[in-house]
Amino acid sequence: MVKPTKVTNSIRSLRFAHDEMTQAELGRRIGVTRQTVIAVEKGRYSPSLEMAFRIAHALNVALDDVFQYPIPSTNQGDKHMGSEDRKESRSQKSGRFVDEIRKLRGRPDTERTVEEIDKLKERPDTKRLAEEIDKLKERPDTEQLAEEIHQLKDQ
Repeated sequence: MVKPTKVTNSIRSLRFAHDEMTQAELGRRIGVTRQTVIAVEKGRYSPSLEMAFRIAHALNVALDDVFQYPIPSTNQGDKHMGSEDRKESRSQKSGRFVDEIRKLRGRPDTERTVEEIDKLKERPDTKRLAEEIDKLKERPDTEQLAEEIHQLKDQ
């Protein structure tokens, strides 16, 4: 019998928040099988450090937003490594976002919007733009530029 790991993860909610990425698609992006993704996601298997970083990169989040490890009990109670200094982690925000999406499902206006989005996805110019966006996401300076733009918008 395989001993379950103490490492917990938010892969499922992050996949859902990332355009409902399938386990197979995540596996393809990080170079493993769907079964490996399932095992990691369910806590049956701890990924290597390299695989953990590949998962975080594929989901476009920080490593500690994907994986958490409990610190042994102290007088301060149970904590998770990597979460001490954050008010709300990206994975918690993603979880709230997923909950909001679920609330919107089933509403007539939401279904109509989804249909419109699906039509836009099929347009050749939309596909070209999506490819360009994917190329930009891979650039190391993209996140820094996005933060600077966001700061300028807030001013």
